[in-house]
Amino acid sequence: MKLRKSLLGLLGLVFMLGACQSKFTYQVEKTAHGVNIQLDSVVVNIEIIDESIIHVQKHLVGTEPRELPDYVTVLEPQEVAWEIEESTDQLIISTAMVHVLVKSDGAIAYEDANGKHLLAETKEQSYIKSELVDENIISQAFVAGDEALYGLGQFQSGIMNWKNVPIRLQQYNQEIAIPFLVSTNGYGIYWHNYSLTDINKAQYEIEFEQTVAVDTKKNENHVPVAGEKENVAAYASKEAMEKNLRETTFTPEKTGEYAFMALSDTNGRMRGEIIVSIDGDEIINYSTIWMPRRYSGKKHLEAGKAYKVVFQNTGAKIPGRLFYNEPDFNKTVFSSKKGNSVDYYFVQGGNPAEVVANYQNLTGKAPMFPKSAYGFWQCRERYHNQDELLENAREMRKREIPFDNIVQDWFYWPEGTKGPEWDRAKYPNAKAMADELKELNLKLMVSVWPEVKNEALEQQYGLRKIESSNYIDIYDPEIRASFYRMLSDSMFQLGVASIWLDGTEPEGVNNTKVTTAVGPYEEVQLPYSLEVTRAVYEGRRAEFPNERVFNLTRSAYAGQQRYGATSWSGDVEASWEQFSEQIAAGLNFTMAGVPYWTHDIGGFFRDSKSINPQFDSQYTNPEFIELLTRWFQFGTFSPIFRIHGYVSETEIWRYGQEFEDMARKFIDLRYQLMPYIYSEAWKVTNDSHLLMSPLAYYFPNDKNTWAIKDQLFFGESMMVAFVTEYQQRNKEVYLPEGDWFNFWTNEKVSGNKKTTVEASFDSTPIFVKAGAIIPMGPKVQYATQTTDEPVHIKIYPGKDAQYTLYLDDNETYDYENGEYSEIVFSYVEAANELRLSVGEGSFVDFGSTPMNFIIEKIGTDKQEPVTFNGTELTVKL
Repeated sequence: MKLRKSLLGLLGLVFMLGACQSKFTYQVEKTAHGVNIQLDSVVVNIEIIDESIIHVQKHLVGTEPRELPDYVTVLEPQEVAWEIEESTDQLIISTAMVHVLVKSDGAIAYEDANGKHLLAETKEQSYIKSELVDENIISQAFVAGDEALYGLGQFQSGIMNWKNVPIRLQQYNQEIAIPFLVSTNGYGIYWHNYSLTDINKAQYEIEFEQTVAVDTKKNENHVPVAGEKENVAAYASKEAMEKNLRETTFTPEKTGEYAFMALSDTNGRMRGEIIVSIDGDEIINYSTIWMPRRYSGKKHLEAGKAYKVVFQNTGAKIPGRLFYNEPDFNKTVFSSKKGNSVDYYFVQGGNPAEVVANYQNLTGKAPMFPKSAYGFWQCRERYHNQDELLENAREMRKREIPFDNIVQDWFYWPEGTKGPEWDRAKYPNAKAMADELKELNLKLMVSVWPEVKNEALEQQYGLRKIESSNYIDIYDPEIRASFYRMLSDSMFQLGVASIWLDGTEPEGVNNTKVTTAVGPYEEVQLPYSLEVTRAVYEGRRAEFPNERVFNLTRSAYAGQQRYGATSWSGDVEASWEQFSEQIAAGLNFTMAGVPYWTHDIGGFFRDSKSINPQFDSQYTNPEFIELLTRWFQFGTFSPIFRIHGYVSETEIWRYGQEFEDMARKFIDLRYQLMPYIYSEAWKVTNDSHLLMSPLAYYFPNDKNTWAIKDQLFFGESMMVAFVTEYQQRNKEVYLPEGDWFNFWTNEKVSGNKKTTVEASFDSTPIFVKAGAIIPMGPKVQYATQTTDEPVHIKIYPGKDAQYTLYLDDNETYDYENGEYSEIVFSYVEAANELRLSVGEGSFVDFGSTPMNFIIEKIGTDKQEPVTFNGTELTVKL
């Protein structure tokens, strides 16, 4: 484990290379990988990690940065060429990619190699305070320019661009805090602090004078049956009889986009709406349970106009407060509760894709999942016993609904406990269950909490908990190892393939002042999920070294991508509003450098029997079925494709024939795209690409893309748009520069404009960029099913194109040792021909096992069958 260190503390590496202070205003020491600058009251350490990554630490004179484990960064400083230029007013540190300019006041600015301005610190809202304060004590502000900002994790606000927006980075069910931000201007910032952190802390507050009490009806209280289900629904009965409902008038002084932050409670709450509306426009609207305490929203306002502001936070313990930033805030500010040093990494890149790739060089790359993980996941809350799970698995296969994975959610454990132990009355032979699933070409995932309520297991495995909670002290290496051993004994040894790591925020440590193995919990609370996924990944790789790890987890942190984990968006509600918010939530999550993400297709709380009064029976309600349809289409083009729902039977045949037909169509499409998906997954691992990304990832200079939150790129070549309104049958889609092909009709459309596309119940707009090659396989029942049918190579002409088809054994880590193969398809527009050649790797001997393809050029009727035996082949089209 790497430790955070002050460069001044590395005395063996510090050496003087001359009297640097002879020119610059302040004393400068040059070290092996950077410089130390002694300002009047602050020491600035600038460390060159590589040509594109700069590490900055600042601490008060006479102090040293606290030594905490470095859970996130894995890249040690590299031996790269760099130089210093000095003048009285400025110190310039240069690598081949970045110029770091230190001004005479200590503020730092960054330029690329061509002198283009990227980012600059500002003294405003930058400080290091004594810990004898109740506010944030560490803060660093940067000037925000003409740019869009993405990342920071997952939030349910529907906001795509975080510029000027106040956000609290705190782990919750439904919200994930990752302190990494990516700019369209060609840089990223990783804020290296593990405590609660505010982004762009709001500067002003709207005062409410009027309080109105409104009676509301209590929600139905659902009583658990025989104690086998946690009484989630009972929380609904705790809704207050009176709403905290207040209103006021707000007259802005400036015209532009205002960013708001609502503080609903200071001590958490379980149930009740929070709604903030401005002239009837709801800029904040949460209505599910287990909600965070702070909420963000944006709205354009006109100077001098009086706006009616209504604030409701039903069930909260305080009336709540509403803060805001004005349109000219123009700063990006990181402010943390704990620590005694400013600590951040500047990451340069020519575009967002390069920034994310360089960030993953710093924090670790995502390994390949087994190919089956990219297939369809059948999941519900929940299968109640072994027979029920197997019955549904067999029925799915009997009905020929393709899928690869089935999930056992909670309460498989004995009554009165919580932990990975099978209730033998309901699951008499978990190993036999897993074995039968394997015969059906299915893998089993089981949910496990790092929260253990089982004294026998706790004693057997020595699972020391964090004081005031049931959560294990995952910061202790011995506890991590014991936690994994418990999982292996109860799950992996029985044939369970993957673990659903639920509740990894964790939300249940109520006293943040308690101590962990590495110090006060409040100083290290954000990376808890990172260490849980680490425990399972490292343990499983050591015990089963050639079985790829897949974990599903409800939280995440910077660097978690390297531990074989996918996060999902938590217990979201089935509503059109929350469905639309999932798209922006997922896109910002992947832009935070963690490429694998998913969500509960259809929402977790679905109908009036599952704490969602918006819909009656989910199986017959036409509006819910249409919402489920549009959500399913989004799921098809998410990195992991998974349905789920509270007290729900989520199998697709239960929602009527029209829905089943649509679902089969999109499941089939997902599996037909498996050659493309798996090849794109190789790019995720090998090149740090994103499988799901916002349009600005590829078109950062097109401002029209900056705020788009209902379209995304799936892989490098497919752009998909989603319908987010009930009974909408046409969709306005923005096409960036270039030519695009409608995937369904093959119609060619010019870009740099909006176009309206048909979006029937069983369709969603999909476009492929001109100059793309898409490999598509046959329809199969599971991802690794062997077939003699050829792979179709679809060429979308208009530009030269190249695509690399990736092949390996689908299951092991042998690819890390070169055991894979690539076939490179190169299309030359002018010559109207396609060349096939062998790329990297030697996993497949094409001479003895040739591959069959059908080459199809879109826009023509010609389909050319070819056989590739490893010898370069040219096909005239």
